[in-house]
Amino acid sequence: MTQSFHAEEPVTISVVTPCYNGARYLRDTLGSALAQSKAPLEVIVVDDGSTDDSAAVAESVGGCVRVIRQSNQGESVARNRGLEEARGSHVLFLDADDLLAPEALAHLASALRGRRDTVAIMGCVWFRTTPAEAEKTRLFEYDGFFPEIIQGNLAPVHCWLAPVDLVKAAGGFLGSLQWFEDWDMWWRVALRGASLVTVDYPGALYRQHPTSQFATISSANRARGHAILINRMGQALLNDPALLAAHGDTLLWALWTAVTRAREAGVPWRELEEISNTLLRVASAGPAHVRNSTFARTARLVGVRGAIGLQRLSGAVAGRPASTTA
Repeated sequence: MTQSFHAEEPVTISVVTPCYNGARYLRDTLGSALAQSKAPLEVIVVDDGSTDDSAAVAESVGGCVRVIRQSNQGESVARNRGLEEARGSHVLFLDADDLLAPEALAHLASALRGRRDTVAIMGCVWFRTTPAEAEKTRLFEYDGFFPEIIQGNLAPVHCWLAPVDLVKAAGGFLGSLQWFEDWDMWWRVALRGASLVTVDYPGALYRQHPTSQFATISSANRARGHAILINRMGQALLNDPALLAAHGDTLLWALWTAVTRAREAGVPWRELEEISNTLLRVASAGPAHVRNSTFARTARLVGVRGAIGLQRLSGAVAGRPASTTA
């Protein structure tokens, strides 16, 4: 069970920045963290075996920046290392090519009011050259984690401020997951009963560039990551009768969407056996309206592969596909 801080207890923030060969943007990234109107307690840079001068750049910034070096183990492991080292009550994960607007930490901390059972999300600005020339700005409006967290990633990773203890209790980031690892972590936070508040301030500045992970991932690997994540979530919700009863319909179509998109991207059926089994379990164990849907009844008769094949032949989709915004 999570606990709440006393209202007067301050929020102290550890900013964790994983970095692999990120020297090009790192100084600006760290500068944006240090320029906050509410100063972070610390900025932890985890240099993940960079072959450029990322660690030296981070060390030259000074202030409350702390640099940890490790062999290359991937972004999720680097974030977890920073989480373990964090001394603050709350953590914000800031990638080495992104920025924070000056009031970001102040708005997030104010929204949380020191509570250890609550996570905050602020708005985001997408840009290429400078935040002043934004390509898109979005403020998020959520009443809670569910059912939206089943359908898609709620926000980029540096939109969030969360209690360190809560993120640790959820297990942090899955080291073996190369794609959608932040979405995977936030649904596990949600399963711990965390509350969610939104902040009407576009404080997360998301840099779009040709060498980013988002720009370089193949459609097949993106679909693989999505399928792995949704399968893990589906298995967890199958073990939570209340959530399954409330959101079984959303879960069914999130699983369906992951399988069909993986197939469209060329992922072979042998890699989708586990998620297909989870989809069939939801079609069999979900609430009555889910079990009685055309797709669920067909899947129980001819299997998931057969049901999806029949859908393609008929050109019909027996239900509503889920959004999978990353």
